Amino acid sequence: MLSNLLISSQATMGIIIGALCVFALALILYGVFRKFSQMGWLPWQIVIIFFIMMVTKAIPTTLAPTLRLGVICAIFLIVTGLVLGAGEAIRYRMLAQVRPVNVVLRIANRLLGAITGVLGLAVILGAVAGFALPVCQYAIPPARDILSSILFENPIYQSISGYLFDFFIIAFLVSTVNAGYHVGFGRGLLTILMCVFAIGSFVLAIYLAVGVPALRGMSTAFANAIHGNRSIAVAVGYLISILIWFVLIFTVLSLFGWLIHLLIRRLRYIRPVGIIGGILMAIIFFALVVVIFCGFDALVSWMASGGLRHVLEGTEIGGLEGIISTIEEYAGGIANAIASSPFSRAIYLGTPLTALFPA
Repeated sequence: MLSNLLISSQATMGIIIGALCVFALALILYGVFRKFSQMGWLPWQIVIIFFIMMVTKAIPTTLAPTLRLGVICAIFLIVTGLVLGAGEAIRYRMLAQVRPVNVVLRIANRLLGAITGVLGLAVILGAVAGFALPVCQYAIPPARDILSSILFENPIYQSISGYLFDFFIIAFLVSTVNAGYHVGFGRGLLTILMCVFAIGSFVLAIYLAVGVPALRGMSTAFANAIHGNRSIAVAVGYLISILIWFVLIFTVLSLFGWLIHLLIRRLRYIRPVGIIGGILMAIIFFALVVVIFCGFDALVSWMASGGLRHVLEGTEIGGLEGIISTIEEYAGGIANAIASSPFSRAIYLGTPLTALFPA
């Protein structure tokens, strides 16, 4: 049984490696024909920003955790803005050049294009590995047992393991800032509004279908029309009512969002306004993602420190004891994975959102 499993795993790994090689070859050919000057430089910029951000390790740990996180985020925004802005300016000058360049520069342009194509794949795989490997190492015991002798005990892995989660975080944040800038203020605002409207519509739909007695009759009417188990019929009746209210509310709010979009979308064609709007939206996207990371870290910290168990004290948790212990174990492992790299550790320790969870 074990030998068959190993053979199957080796065959699967061979297929994956072969597919990656074919994909890398396709990216090389794409880069050669596309040329470096016309390709996106984000993979290079992610790597550059990642190495620059290592200097934040020198920020004193004696600072208040939240203040230290704020300083690191400010440094990240400044560095990212400079690197991305320099890339845009250089490529603009390269594409604006009308005189033919010499043969050496043409060859270098295509060679760098091929390298950029492969680097893009490497950055994606590195970001995925930067998230998956620390989680497997700290939070998933079966994966840790399997990969321990193969990978985790390897000296090379041990030398880079302290930066893996940071690479994932930085790659994600740089991509977010870049996307925010290129999306621009108009489309970016519409995207944010649609997300807020969707969440708000869902919450309001639940309130109208369940919490308003005058409107609860619609849910009951749907339930009475369904034959069979009464509990299931009531649940389905409420779900149908919630869905109807959600569609109605979200449709109205979406029309309002599109009206705002139509009013401001032409502003992005004015270059100075477009640049300012892009910068503003990049900062907003960055702030939203950092808030999401902080919220997730605060939740993990709360569960790992026994917050869930504390909330359930005084209730009948006998049947939930095993589930709660498992949640605490995995939350502790995820917390260790997050804290395994300097930047992600700063977010974990400095999150101001811990106050949202009951002590």
